[in-house]
Amino acid sequence: MNVHQQESSSLSRLIESALVKWARLGFTDAFHDNVRRRGILGQVFILLFGTPHLGSFANGIYLKRVLGRKSFARILDAGCGDGTFAFYVASKHPASRVLGVDIGEQGVHGVETTLEVGERIQKRLQLPNLHFQRLDLRELDSHDAFELVYSFDVLEHIAENEAVLQNIYRALIPGGLLLVRMPTRVQKRILDPQFTAEHARWAAIEHVGQHHDMGTLLHVLSGIGYRVISAEHTTGFWGRLSFELSEALRYCGLPDAVHFACVPLLKLFRRIDTILTPADGDGLLVLCEKMSCSCTNRKAGQIPAVGAQLQ
Repeated sequence: MNVHQQESSSLSRLIESALVKWARLGFTDAFHDNVRRRGILGQVFILLFGTPHLGSFANGIYLKRVLGRKSFARILDAGCGDGTFAFYVASKHPASRVLGVDIGEQGVHGVETTLEVGERIQKRLQLPNLHFQRLDLRELDSHDAFELVYSFDVLEHIAENEAVLQNIYRALIPGGLLLVRMPTRVQKRILDPQFTAEHARWAAIEHVGQHHDMGTLLHVLSGIGYRVISAEHTTGFWGRLSFELSEALRYCGLPDAVHFACVPLLKLFRRIDTILTPADGDGLLVLCEKMSCSCTNRKAGQIPAVGAQLQ
């Protein structure tokens, strides 16, 4: 190894240390092979801007709002993928025990499955309060085990997602919270549909459980026994615009450097979307609670007006 390579390696380790210490949402993206191939510039980008994934960025904002409500001793990341949220939660809340479960599909990570990516990063970071487990959520059989369960963009991949919601209900302690986000049954577009045609073809195959609008989702949740605390649409105009512009950049075949240069603006659009409360949107975000036996003044089936924002 020559002097230049040694200096580059030292700088890379220094950036990794800063990423781990800061632990902003998506910091583990820097350990992904597709980022590491871009060298120090890829690491610096993650350090400065966090995850470039617009959906993860928005979901992280929703998750932070719930985590700010109170402390949670035991947390389940239901469908953790490569662990983006699990690593963030475990790093920011060391007193919480975090379990990430996933079926471990190959996804966009090449030879590694999403769960293998998370396990590889965990071997590097060794967070004592974080564990991963390969598990199909349809086979989740825990009882009264978690104070908080969150699931982002997972249920649309499972045709039998009502059974999954029932399993999560059993896994929650009385008074435990579920935060769930999934796309609506019908997706609307602002720009020419050709820009998002590739994503639409992928979703037609992968989203076998994308069959809910807000009304049906709330009906299912209340029927299981959840008390719905808040329910709102996400990915309204600004969220759609950020997603469609991102897809348009890929469609046009522009270099990655151009795409990454646009990420801060696209994330600004998505942040605006999380602040507003769109009356209509391409996403459903619901926070609900497992009913406590002692709650005599609350009734399962009570549903707030759609648009009640997550506080």
